[in-house]
Amino acid sequence: MTEDAVSEDADLADVVGLLDDEHVRSILVATSAEPLSAKELGERCDVSVSSIYRRVDELRDIDLLEERTRPRSDGHHETVYVSALDRFELTIRDGDLDWTVDRAGDDVADELSRMWGNF
Repeated sequence: MTEDAVSEDADLADVVGLLDDEHVRSILVATSAEPLSAKELGERCDVSVSSIYRRVDELRDIDLLEERTRPRSDGHHETVYVSALDRFELTIRDGDLDWTVDRAGDDVADELSRMWGNF
């Protein structure tokens, strides 16, 4: 596993256990397309907001989901979530088990474009 890919406390069982949850996968897929609030995730994934928060906390604990702040037109802001998972790979070859979790890269130009789109 690449050291900077996920939290050092995460192990294969943690990652696979989370990815085995259909709602976790839905959260990761939805937040890979655009930043979403817990309420938006609940509506999109058809899950209660309390269940979303529990899963979000678990994903954040192993660095597979990032929290960001989104400004609103009324001058306030809200917390949104963005998938940090780019790729998960499990390889079994020649008697060895190897796994890799790659995090999504941060492209500053894309981030600035997304921010401007919110105004």
